Amino acid sequence: MKLLEITNSLNNQTDTMAEPFDWNDLFNSFQVNFQINSAYEISFTATYTEQYKYAFNMLKMKRYLWYKDQYYVIQQLEEGLDENGLPTMHVTANAMLIDLMKNVRLDKKQPTEDNPDVSGNDSSDSSDDKSDQQQPAEVIKKTDEQQTYTLQNRLDQFFNGNDQGIKYELHGDFPQAAVDCTGSLYEWLGQNLVTFGAYYIPNNFVLEIYDLPSLKRPTDQVFYYMNNTTNVNIQMDGNDMVNECDVYGGKMEKDINGGAGGGGNLDSAVGFAKSPINASFGVNKGQMCQDFANRDVRVRAWGVDVNKLYDTVKSAGVSPEWFFAYDLQEGNPTSFSWLNHFGNHLSDPYADAQRVCNWIKQWAFSDGFTPASGYGAYASPQLTAQWNQEFGKGTIGRLYLQGTAAAVMELANENMGRYGKPLQGCVNQIKAWGGHTVASGGGGGWGWPFPCGEGTFSQGQKFGYDGGYRTNSFHDGLDFGSIDHPGSEVHAIHGGKCTISRAWGSGGINWYCVITDSTGLNVEYQEAFGSASDIYVNVGDNVQTGQVIGRRATNHLHVGITRHSFPEAFHHAFSNDGTWLDPQAMIKSGGANIPSNSSDNSQSVSETYYALYFHYRDEDSIKKYGLHRGPQIVMDSIYDMNALKNYTENTVKHDPPTTLSNNVVDVGNMDIHLGNTGRLVVPENSMNTEVTLMGYHFNPFNPNADSELTWNNNGLTMKDAIFAMYQDINQINKNVDQLDYYGAIGGRNENHFDNLLFSKNQVDDMVKISRSEGKGNGDK
Repeated sequence: MKLLEITNSLNNQTDTMAEPFDWNDLFNSFQVNFQINSAYEISFTATYTEQYKYAFNMLKMKRYLWYKDQYYVIQQLEEGLDENGLPTMHVTANAMLIDLMKNVRLDKKQPTEDNPDVSGNDSSDSSDDKSDQQQPAEVIKKTDEQQTYTLQNRLDQFFNGNDQGIKYELHGDFPQAAVDCTGSLYEWLGQNLVTFGAYYIPNNFVLEIYDLPSLKRPTDQVFYYMNNTTNVNIQMDGNDMVNECDVYGGKMEKDINGGAGGGGNLDSAVGFAKSPINASFGVNKGQMCQDFANRDVRVRAWGVDVNKLYDTVKSAGVSPEWFFAYDLQEGNPTSFSWLNHFGNHLSDPYADAQRVCNWIKQWAFSDGFTPASGYGAYASPQLTAQWNQEFGKGTIGRLYLQGTAAAVMELANENMGRYGKPLQGCVNQIKAWGGHTVASGGGGGWGWPFPCGEGTFSQGQKFGYDGGYRTNSFHDGLDFGSIDHPGSEVHAIHGGKCTISRAWGSGGINWYCVITDSTGLNVEYQEAFGSASDIYVNVGDNVQTGQVIGRRATNHLHVGITRHSFPEAFHHAFSNDGTWLDPQAMIKSGGANIPSNSSDNSQSVSETYYALYFHYRDEDSIKKYGLHRGPQIVMDSIYDMNALKNYTENTVKHDPPTTLSNNVVDVGNMDIHLGNTGRLVVPENSMNTEVTLMGYHFNPFNPNADSELTWNNNGLTMKDAIFAMYQDINQINKNVDQLDYYGAIGGRNENHFDNLLFSKNQVDDMVKISRSEGKGNGDK
């Protein structure tokens, strides 16, 4: 009967073979450990014999064991020898379900620039002394960027002017890091040198600090099992193994300020409809408020303070001039809400106005576009597509055409009947209050450059992280391909004044043009124009959203948005430093980031997101050990993609941490130093590997005494060798403000000192040896 079998199965690979174990091993060592809500594991020690060598050789990390119709996954392996000199392997395995449950994850997605966390507030300030100040539309900042320092700089804080007479030496190259200097030097070394990838060795009054390549001292030492070494111990631990996870870095915050929009157009009903919903039309405010108070049926019936209503509407991001004219066009009944939109009204007229303004913004910024119907109104599919392009997000027309059948009939030149012309009626009313076209360079709403609308984009076409195709894996704009976004005519995605036309940019930019709105926001179009004649607009032209500005003669159009000037902005093409903004997000949000031109109203929205993201997956590890997903790594303070990838590679335990130790015959006659490299050869285990000495324990005066050397073959585990200098450096203590040297959420820093094997007596022995430089008591 096969009581226990080892298979070649992993959690992503079905077993094709299985081998049983020796019953004697199970009799002598097998244990079952089940603890409710805690442990579900088995353990045993297998012995290498000719009869059971196949089972022994199949014992690998994360392989599956079969016991009583249940699978168990190997988590720990420890090699050894029995009393007869036969190789043994102590195995610990837990129930397969535990490993599988670790792979079932419902992680909250961290905010990215495409899907940020958004918070905001509206505030009103009517003070006149700020009337000339224009708030920037977008302020993008790194929330956790910290000052980084060289290792030399940090050490100098402790060593310069110390009263202990000690100094230090640096050997190798070390990265910069954001670490504080506080506490004793000894404590600081233990806490922070790992951040620099550094190792330290005391040499009397000199602290020698090495990177791993500099620490290594090549030797010809070979530790050959059953020759000059009689005991080898190999420990592996796969409990915390991870070979797939999501990684985020570079926490950013974007502050968006809104308010009064660009100029409004009163030249025609169509021009008015293309104006932003928060446009300014230059009216005589006092005249307008007085006239509205005298004539509006709701103001009189509800006892409304017109000036308070004006502030309420403007603070909500809607033009009060348009709102007042709109309500006058609607008239009765007073039982309805403002603009007659809702069939009831709130008891608080200002709350009711806020409610109506929210409806205006909802439809003015809608993704879809469906013109109103009924009462004889009809818009053909062709006209619907034209209007969707012409009246972009955030425009008065986009709201009117979806909310009022009369506006559809007006712009379609259909029989208006008794409903009149609401758009032209607003134009006439606003003009009667002294309003006029405000030619400030426009801006207005937002739209897509081709008739298909948003369409679809591959990762490489999108703004931001491009999948690794470009320098720093960063794309500074949005690419509209001729296949996924068909059409030759290029439509303006946002209005303004043409400030650059038919300019030439090197490095693949080619012919380009720039349209700048009244807030200083630049929309740049490049890579689409085969010649200067493919650009239709001239410098000084006022451009409306949806207007044809050129012809695409190549396979794609690149759109970039920035507040930087040209060509200076091109120098930031591959830097995600806030110079360039996401066109897709800007269009979809309908220009929520148009700045305020008036200080008596401000709206602010704050977005937080991570500028860097990639999916970590180690295929070699997965092939060897199966799939093992881990929690997200979130590094707020790392803003460079290469640095983030390096940090992840050095942090994630994609291979089981391994520690080697052995004894040595006649170690007293060997040249033993920390950092020595040699070869450890164990033929029975097919081991012949280079190792680096990280710790030792032996008696140099007694070759027959027990000895132990501890090695590491991957540079991750370093023994603490600072004890000999502890008394000298413990008194040095510098204090500065505490910093979080990574500023991370969920970041995992590996403990490089988990495998210390020194006892107190061993430490005392090393201290004596170090301070006497190996001399006996009689030596002078």
